[in-house]
Amino acid sequence: LQRDWERTGTSTARTEAVAYSSNVYSSSIDMRQRGSSVSQPSRTVESKRGPLPRYTSKTWVLGLLLNYAGEVCGNAVALSYLSASVVAPVGIVSVLVNVLLAERLLGERITSNQKFGFTVIVAGVACILLVAPRSAGATDATQFVYMVQTSGIALFFGLLYVVQLLLMLVIRNGRQSLFVYVLVASIFGTMNVMVSKIMTMYVRLKMAFAGLPNPADIVVYGAVGAVSSATVTLPRALVALIMGVSVIGQESFRQQALGKYPVMQFQPVFFATYNVVATLSGLLLFKELDGWMHALVFFSVFSIGIGLILYGSRFLQKAKSVVLPSHIKLQKDNLLKSQ
Repeated sequence: LQRDWERTGTSTARTEAVAYSSNVYSSSIDMRQRGSSVSQPSRTVESKRGPLPRYTSKTWVLGLLLNYAGEVCGNAVALSYLSASVVAPVGIVSVLVNVLLAERLLGERITSNQKFGFTVIVAGVACILLVAPRSAGATDATQFVYMVQTSGIALFFGLLYVVQLLLMLVIRNGRQSLFVYVLVASIFGTMNVMVSKIMTMYVRLKMAFAGLPNPADIVVYGAVGAVSSATVTLPRALVALIMGVSVIGQESFRQQALGKYPVMQFQPVFFATYNVVATLSGLLLFKELDGWMHALVFFSVFSIGIGLILYGSRFLQKAKSVVLPSHIKLQKDNLLKSQ
């Protein structure tokens, strides 16, 4: 419509162009309404009730189960050998796969700008991996007990739950944004990662040191009072509850965000935020940096990497809508009101 208006020189020609454009617009609306009313009569009841929840889809449930099977068999095992600052950035693979599937299955078109954005994101991940600590954590029972005792994980989780409560109150009060949803999901995911790292490390060391006490008991009772048997204790039950709440909370807020924002907007922002929270939490709890110089180099390059990820994410946003001239916009609004 904008091109037609600019091409026509005289006022008479412009008037004819506006009339023609309005008729085309009106006809297209009429044809769309007729087509929808004729070809899709069965959706009337469904549209009144609203879309069915995702959990009613067998395909969605299967995909969710496969997702967490990959988390357990892949990420959790890797965390017992490597730092979270190494494992988390490798999750870029999931971002790329999500984008390809979104294009194939959801019809989301990938533009040249978005391809450039993904290239920048990959470069940011490469920067993080270059300086990420390669420490595997504890290698024997003594180191493991000391690491758990000095981690301060109980206090750390308490602070995270306070932050989560405040963020959920923000969402409940209507101040919703993509970043708030992403931050809540990232914190829940980080809690799950920290617990998974400790528990998988415990399972690995337990095979070599049969008398190794459970880390949950070490946090609550100390190394001396911890129980090394297979009995169910209150701290172990609390750990299971924390993991369950973390998984449900992360998936709940992820699905809420995906219901409001496109996959190609949500996934890169979630990836960047999750990397920051998980990496900093791992470095803080498990003291993986060797001195101030290592910390200075790591945080400098890590900041560059996160900056590249966020910069690349800007190219994944939706294209801006075209602004119509006021005279055409007025006719369009009048047509919509008359339908």
